[in-house]
Amino acid sequence: GKRMQEEEARKRSSNDGSAAVASVATRHFEKQKSVRAAEIEASRARVVNDKTSDEVLPVDYFQKLGEAELAAKAKAQFDNASKEMPIGIRYFTAKGKEDKARALAKQQSLSNETMSAATRHFQKIDDEKEANSLQDRPKEAMPAAIQKFTLAEYAARDKKKAEIREMHDNPPEMAVGTAYFTKMMNDRAAEKKAEIEKLKANPPPASAAGQHFAKVESQRKLEMEALKKEPAPAAI
Repeated sequence: GKRMQEEEARKRSSNDGSAAVASVATRHFEKQKSVRAAEIEASRARVVNDKTSDEVLPVDYFQKLGEAELAAKAKAQFDNASKEMPIGIRYFTAKGKEDKARALAKQQSLSNETMSAATRHFQKIDDEKEANSLQDRPKEAMPAAIQKFTLAEYAARDKKKAEIREMHDNPPEMAVGTAYFTKMMNDRAAEKKAEIEKLKANPPPASAAGQHFAKVESQRKLEMEALKKEPAPAAI
């Protein structure tokens, strides 16, 4: 009976200690979570209140920036393709664009000529109203948080591009071991290429078996030519 009481007392002591440890760990993680939430909230508050450091951008600023980048990339690709394009294809491609623009302008001119004076007058008024409304319409501002983090993302991207371009234009020196093995591999590749070119220029003589089969093949071709020249057999 005494041993059982001691065992139960030991178990209760162990459970109380585990509960105390769990409680301390729980309080620690809850404190960390609370601190993290406070930091996030403070960061959001700084972003919202920090409007003096950055110019307020329109809501479609990054959309237009992306469209401009895509247009510049497409133009660069077209210019590179035009350099490799034959002169005739390049000429007719440019001529096709000019003809299309000329036809569109002519169609617009004919449409204006056939339009009545009243219709032309009211069309002009509508165009002026639309242009004025677009100028007078206030631009919607971008939220401060989106502007701040998107600008930071663009800056990081541009910095990464500049670093890659710099490494491409001025590559760092290779390590001694890397340079040694790279040179050895390049030398072996050059030697192999020289051997292949030498074999192409001065092929080795064919073996006895090769000469035999070449002679047999030559004889077979001669026999085939002779058969072709023979008259056709009489019809049965």
